[in-house]
Amino acid sequence: MLITIIISAVMAGLVSYKVNESKDAKGYIGKKAEELYCDAEAIDRELSRFFDERYGLVDTARRSVGPNDATLQKVGAILVNAKMLVGFYFPSLSPALARAIAALATAHGALKAWEKSNPQSRDDLVIALDRDVVALKDALESFKAAIIETGRAAGQPTPLVRLRRSVKPAIEGRVLRVAA
Repeated sequence: MLITIIISAVMAGLVSYKVNESKDAKGYIGKKAEELYCDAEAIDRELSRFFDERYGLVDTARRSVGPNDATLQKVGAILVNAKMLVGFYFPSLSPALARAIAALATAHGALKAWEKSNPQSRDDLVIALDRDVVALKDALESFKAAIIETGRAAGQPTPLVRLRRSVKPAIEGRVLRVAA
């Protein structure tokens, strides 16, 4: 009888420890996902400003890119942090981040080619540059969406908690109906 009580107490302690450890890990991963999303937003904002300052479909008098451009250095520093977060905590996001980095390199290369081109070929190159910038924005949006999905997955309840929740939410099935 005494052994049964001791074994039950030890098992209850272990289960409690595992549940708390799991909650802490999920909270930590959720914070890292939020940090990664903030980095992705900062990259998006900085690159939008960078490309907006350097080319336009209507106005072609823009400043050119220097080798030590402060915006590119800032984006590079943020990308390093994002790469570390992806490598340490979210390896499943590596393809999305790689796509965004490749799109950035392509758009930057197109911008440099457009800046060096002669005035006769600039029209065709600015359209290609704009297409590459749109592809960059698309890659960044896909990366941010993947981060959100990963963050949601990190916040999923454990199987023990799911057993306590009702299968069907109370609000499900209620539809606001408007007479036409």
